Amino acid sequence: MTPLAVAISSPIPESSKITFAWLLKLRWGAVICQLLLIGLVSLFYAIALPTAIVLSFIAVQAVSNLYFQFLAKRRAGVEPLLFGLVMIWDVVHLTVLLYFTGGAMNPFTFLYLVHVALGALVMSQVWAWGLASLTVAGYALLFRLPLPPVQGSGLVAGQSMPACNLYGNLHLQGMWVAYSLTAIFIVFFLGRIQKALAGHQQTLFKLEEAKARGEKMTSLATLAAGAAHELSTPLSTIAVAAAEMEDQLRESGVDPDLLADARLIRDEVRRCGAILRQLSTDAGEQPGESFGEIALSELLATLCREFAAETGQLIEPELALADLTLFVPVQAWIRTLKGLLKNGRDADPGGAVTCRASRDGDFLAISVGDRGAGFSLEVLARAGEPFYTTKGPGRGMGLGLFLARTLAERYGGELRIKSEMGRGSMVTFLVALDKISGVLAE
Repeated sequence: MTPLAVAISSPIPESSKITFAWLLKLRWGAVICQLLLIGLVSLFYAIALPTAIVLSFIAVQAVSNLYFQFLAKRRAGVEPLLFGLVMIWDVVHLTVLLYFTGGAMNPFTFLYLVHVALGALVMSQVWAWGLASLTVAGYALLFRLPLPPVQGSGLVAGQSMPACNLYGNLHLQGMWVAYSLTAIFIVFFLGRIQKALAGHQQTLFKLEEAKARGEKMTSLATLAAGAAHELSTPLSTIAVAAAEMEDQLRESGVDPDLLADARLIRDEVRRCGAILRQLSTDAGEQPGESFGEIALSELLATLCREFAAETGQLIEPELALADLTLFVPVQAWIRTLKGLLKNGRDADPGGAVTCRASRDGDFLAISVGDRGAGFSLEVLARAGEPFYTTKGPGRGMGLGLFLARTLAERYGGELRIKSEMGRGSMVTFLVALDKISGVLAE
């Protein structure tokens, strides 16, 4: 779909109902003011308007307003197409009323600007420019159409504006030029202001999002530090007891299976300690882990080797760029990327998980793909939130994508997730090359 089609027909949020409701209030205000003006002209000015025709058009406007109110109540949001059609209708309606009440000499031709300003504020640039062009054309048409009979106005029925009022024609045409320039300036500058404000709001939203993620990381670090502190004492006690048990069993020469069990207990305790240290490290700033140089090919090879040792699944990493030397906390990167690989394996246990490193402009992109069931739109919108997971109990804490996104953003990048139901997912870990001091090998 082209950008023009999107701007014309794509749905807009539910908040559009509020804007549309105020537009309908404005139209009711216009109907009331038009009726008052007709009454005032009839009472205080010696001008005989085609009252029946004018009142019939105002009645049509009122009926259309009732219809649009009924239509808006039945919809969750108001599409730009409906909003634009209502605005076009109003411009045409105003042009017809001006035509029957003096044409270009009617002092209320300035009301065209209300539509232009409203369109520039609440509609897309495509619609705003189209509406401004329509008002300029409608205003110009008032100069060319034969005038209807309006007694007492000084106009001659059946003649165009230049023929009926040569003395004031230059002034009226100058007003049309001035109006056209004003409409262009309004649409242009209001459009730029709206765009700048939207960009500012987006920046504020991203800052708030980053702040919320930082607060979650702080909570996670506190939780990890507390868990490590609370569990360190009992794990140390178990480790000491297991070592003493192993020594006694070795000296007594009893059943070798009991000796093996004692060794297993000690090894598992050591593993629990390592897991706690990893959790604390992942949640913070990698305390105790220094930065080191490592070739990208070596990093990927180590990653896939450790993944195969833990899961039994072999992966052949693909390096789609010249080898790269990284200066990063190696273990933190391996743990984070290993989490992405495990997510891919969990999504498609019997399928192949791919790992590919490539260059995306000024970024290093490490992509992990699978052929699993994919994410629904609802899940995709929440993917990366801490402690949010679609896995069953005991299969994950919902931290893998969150930690990967946090690490990527720490290096000036982001985590991109592409997924399609029934066709798998692709998670891309992007980091800025200048943040990792990457140097392409000669």
